[in-house]
Amino acid sequence: MVRRDWNHHILPFLLLLLLVLPLAAAAADARPGAEDARNGSPAALDAVDHGIVACSTSESYARFDLASYMVEPALSLLPEGNYPYDATMNPAGTEIWIPGASGDGLVVVDLASGLITHRITAGDYPISIAFSGDGDLALMACRDSETIEVIDTATYAVLHSLPVPTTYLGAGNIALDPISGRFYAVDWYGDDFYEIAPDGSAVLNTVTDLGSSLWQLVVAPDGQYVYVTDRGTDQVRVVDRASLTQVNAFTVGDDPWGIDITGDGSKLVVACEDSHDAYIIDLGTSAVIPVAFDAGAAPRDVDILDGENLAFVVGGHSTTAGDPVYVIDLATNGLLTSFQATCTNTNTIAVQPQMHEDLSGVAATTPRPLLLLAAHPNPFNPVTRIEFSLAQDATVDLAVYDLQGRRVRLLTHERRPEGVNMVLWDGRDEAGRAAGSGVYLVRLITDRGESAGLKVALLK
Repeated sequence: MVRRDWNHHILPFLLLLLLVLPLAAAAADARPGAEDARNGSPAALDAVDHGIVACSTSESYARFDLASYMVEPALSLLPEGNYPYDATMNPAGTEIWIPGASGDGLVVVDLASGLITHRITAGDYPISIAFSGDGDLALMACRDSETIEVIDTATYAVLHSLPVPTTYLGAGNIALDPISGRFYAVDWYGDDFYEIAPDGSAVLNTVTDLGSSLWQLVVAPDGQYVYVTDRGTDQVRVVDRASLTQVNAFTVGDDPWGIDITGDGSKLVVACEDSHDAYIIDLGTSAVIPVAFDAGAAPRDVDILDGENLAFVVGGHSTTAGDPVYVIDLATNGLLTSFQATCTNTNTIAVQPQMHEDLSGVAATTPRPLLLLAAHPNPFNPVTRIEFSLAQDATVDLAVYDLQGRRVRLLTHERRPEGVNMVLWDGRDEAGRAAGSGVYLVRLITDRGESAGLKVALLK
């Protein structure tokens, strides 16, 4: 009797499972981008259908649908995520990492479920996260400990801490150059600008007296320029990545915080807190276009969703605007809509994977430019090692000039192979005489018409 009941109820259920499971597996395989998202490929965008907004008064975060803008109930970030200062989606589009400045750590949110999967205590007052080009490392800038914490994204373990030689308050925001793999960071509210090795092992170069109160930065998809907001002068400073010198600046609204760039490198979007608006900078025409928000808004962070040509800007909190997220249509350069978060004081947002090269295919379809990477050490005495990278074999002229444009020394004129190359300069001129102390320009030109420059300082 017992056996007859078991057969009657269970066997039909097992037959149903045999029918349903293959169909479910086929549906999963057919879902656009499903396998690519697991592999972390550019098609991960197809599988990203949610973003996350984090709030600094409620110390919480909320997941929202990128199509309907429906916001889920907020979840706590405490204790490690206390005072969320950044939110960055990993290159695979599967996680969002949120550092908590007052929590002295970070939380890792699984994007599919919207739940916290890992909590990491690291550094003192962490405020910014950037992932390496392959996604294997995460570099977290920490203001008060004046360090960059290097984290293994597979094990979530802190590998080491890199001291940053800050001259003001400490390590500020950090961003990846998707072409060279190097990182760039600024001094918190200061005027120093840092170039950091791809593995986070060293500060390669420091530029001083760049601007007034540097805040957030983003690197162009082709790696040519770094764009930095300056809250002291209400500008976006344009830094040539090869020479590490400022080549341009755009004036925007009052107190520019967040900045992001489109995947094709054509537009910047800047959030300006005190003027309650955002600015679109058309990099082709140099037009600067304001986008007005509510009078009480306090825009801080921005993240661009390239697939929809939209920019998402968090608006802080006010009695007139609530806790808004604004959506800008980059096709019309105007405000499309806004929606309310379920947490208080929207402070940071993430809607797509960090690396634009993975999203737009820029790096895959465009030959990598000539890169004059760095001089080590710089300043130097008596010898510096100059490294440059070639996209393909080329005849190279590498020479040193003084600031009046006179050639001091031809370092090499020969055929060089694709990849990273190295040349030494011993601080001497063409005749073998020791050059004087000062700043010199190293200029590289190839037979394909490419060129790049780098300043080096010789100290006696």
